[in-house]
Amino acid sequence: MSEAQLYKPHLRFYIFMATLVVGGLFFLLFMNEDGVQGNSLVSAITGYSSANISEESIEETSNFDEEFNQLLGVGSKVKNYRSIPLMLSFNRIPVVEKEAKISEVKLEFDDLSTTIMINGDRLELNNLKEVELSIEGFAGLVNFGSSELSLSGTARRIEVNDIAFSSEKEVPIIFQGLNYGRLHISDIELKDLELGEGDGKLTVGEKLSYVLDNEEVKMIYFNGALTIDKGARNATFLVMEGDVQGLYTGGQLLTFTLH
Repeated sequence: MSEAQLYKPHLRFYIFMATLVVGGLFFLLFMNEDGVQGNSLVSAITGYSSANISEESIEETSNFDEEFNQLLGVGSKVKNYRSIPLMLSFNRIPVVEKEAKISEVKLEFDDLSTTIMINGDRLELNNLKEVELSIEGFAGLVNFGSSELSLSGTARRIEVNDIAFSSEKEVPIIFQGLNYGRLHISDIELKDLELGEGDGKLTVGEKLSYVLDNEEVKMIYFNGALTIDKGARNATFLVMEGDVQGLYTGGQLLTFTLH
């Protein structure tokens, strides 16, 4: 057998191995591009885009906070964003301080040391163990966080343990630093809302369900209801349900515009 004949099998072997290597590289590149589509927030939102929502910006940058703050600086642009329905359950509670109009505030608490003034008179709660306070048609300053709630404004109707306080005019109500157990607020508008890193579940529309694992959540604009329950099971202290414009979570900034 000649030297050329001995060489041909080796040549075929090298060609075969080179083909495998090149094919493997193309496969890895394809998987790297396509791998984002599995369970990621971006792919889910893209799928949701087919339901009359267009994706204006889904960007990963080295400084997400800077990009988020730039968007907040263009207040008029927010009006062009399409609202998308959102439901969030989370183990972190936001800090909110703003002038607001709220259709209803419901409170459950056993902190009887806080002075509550209604129409200039102190509300006496000495003989009660637990209090359910309902405030309808509130307008004024609201300030709450993970432990306390403060209100200063007026309300159309106030109810304490099924006993109502009402008048022809709006009733002034004020209290500071009330340690609550459960808080529910209906129809509140919040801008530039930020939630620190935590765990929970995010649902957008009918198509996206996303598990949050040690991730922060930011919203340029939210309008809806929120419930804070300190004694909730599974540490789901916060539940929000409403419409959001401009959603930032998991390293992604998502905004949507009308067609």
